[in-house]
Amino acid sequence: MNYRKLLQLPQNCTRRLINHHLSWLGLAASLPLFGMVTAFAVAPGDPHAAAALRQRMVTEKLALPAFTPPATATRYWRSETVNRGDTIARVLNRLGVRDSEARRFLYSSPLSRDLLKLNTGATLAVETSDEGELYALRFLNDDENGEKVLVAIAKQGDQWQASADPLTTESIDSLRSITIRRSAPRELQAAGVPREVVAQLADIFADRFALDSLQPGDRIQLVFESLIHNGSPIANGNVLAAEISRGGQWHRAFYFAHDSESGAYYDAAGRPVKKGFSQQPVANYRISSGFGTRYHPLLHSLRMHQGVDYAAAPGTPIVAPADGVISAAETQNGYGKVITLRHNAKLSTLYAHMQRFAPGVKTGKPVRAGDVLGYVGSSGRVTGPHLHFEVKLNGQAVDPATAALPAPGLTDAQRVAFAQLSRQLSDKLALLRDTPGMIAQLD
Repeated sequence: MNYRKLLQLPQNCTRRLINHHLSWLGLAASLPLFGMVTAFAVAPGDPHAAAALRQRMVTEKLALPAFTPPATATRYWRSETVNRGDTIARVLNRLGVRDSEARRFLYSSPLSRDLLKLNTGATLAVETSDEGELYALRFLNDDENGEKVLVAIAKQGDQWQASADPLTTESIDSLRSITIRRSAPRELQAAGVPREVVAQLADIFADRFALDSLQPGDRIQLVFESLIHNGSPIANGNVLAAEISRGGQWHRAFYFAHDSESGAYYDAAGRPVKKGFSQQPVANYRISSGFGTRYHPLLHSLRMHQGVDYAAAPGTPIVAPADGVISAAETQNGYGKVITLRHNAKLSTLYAHMQRFAPGVKTGKPVRAGDVLGYVGSSGRVTGPHLHFEVKLNGQAVDPATAALPAPGLTDAQRVAFAQLSRQLSDKLALLRDTPGMIAQLD
């Protein structure tokens, strides 16, 4: 083959294209051909072309060095919902944690077995590294008094430590303004109102109307407590103020604390919003522990309690505060001797830590208000004799002091304090009327 003719081919094509009336268009169209021809031109027989080829091949053979990701000890928190039958070890397995040293400490932890048991539906938070090494875990559980504590297990240096203490928190007021378009429960859920707060709201106005009776166009303004731990919501407290526009008529309620353990809801004139049951379940008592999430303003600690504890002398009679049917009379590990009454399709009450049941008490027996159910004792997991009293509305625990028990009238001094408090809360409700949406306000 004549390589010289081949090398002259691009030159001849160029001369002809320049002389043609579409010379520049032809030149542009022939550029790919030039590249192909040049590739053929770099061939053996031409020492300059061979050297250029060798130089180009050496350049193309350069490769990036192998990349090895550096080892990292980055820590991060992960949360896992506890399923029925879960143990700490089982949840750690699910999260891929294989830290044998941490597991050995869990089995020899100074905390009681009861505190290390996980409750279905609770959240277990763990701090791990990319390698699956465990640094800490924490979750909420009940102590021997039935109050919530933060169970925390953490590695400090080379040593593991365990604690079960009240939760350090800060309190904020969460505000919601909702216009009903379909149904109140759906709108409240869509607005991020917690389930227990919805139960409180339904109970507050239960004597006047059912929450699910609200129609499109009705409105709800709501102020409730939220407690924050490490920047994240950890629990909810009381509904502080609520107003509902139903059929053009406004219904308002304000929470007023009688003391550190109990309170009730009153309208703007200071009248109780709910009538409640006709009597208390025990006489000659003092409330030693109130319901729900309590934020201590000095200790900045969180207390969570599902009922009201009445401190009373052992053997004090426990009576039904309203008519009902005994749905359970049994012995449980934590509550000891316990009775549950069903008052209607939505409302039930529970009485725990009894010394003994009254004669004739059995499941399915109807009772009248004032009938004796049993006697105050200290059965189950307790530190002293008392009655633990719970009220549930649609299966959700609500405050007995506001849901079932008679609300006391306000004294003159309390009326002055209530008037000041209700004015502050009314200002927040007024703000919500003009600013629909969700707001969180730091106290």
